Amino acid sequence: QLKLEDYKDRLKKGEALNQDQLEAVEKYDEVVHNLEFAKELHKTFSGLSQDLLKAQKKAQRRESLLKLEAEKKKLRTILQVQYVLQNFTQEHVQKDFKGGVNGAIYLPSKELDYLIRFAKLTCPERNENL
Repeated sequence: QLKLEDYKDRLKKGEALNQDQLEAVEKYDEVVHNLEFAKELHKTFSGLSQDLLKAQKKAQRRESLLKLEAEKKKLRTILQVQYVLQNFTQEHVQKDFKGGVNGAIYLPSKELDYLIRFAKLTCPERNENL
């Protein structure tokens, strides 16, 4: 654009220009228009790029939150199962299931023993002092 402006100024001062320079001066308005169009296009693409980056970051955050919630749900389920299993190691709970009393269903001793062994294998012992 600067070169074209220089040709235009030289032509106004009456200097002789070669054929290529004259054609370039004739196309000055077209070149300026194309440059403005290119600037607008660049601005539009930059805006779209920024919007896309924002949308990607938002989707990543949403995905991270969903994964975190899924992990919390798994952990909650594990802790609930451990709590239930640990209750089978308590004497009064075992008596209730052996007799089918206090809201507990009747469990044969063999099945209750399986649950107690499973509870001991899967549930770490807690230090009540901590």
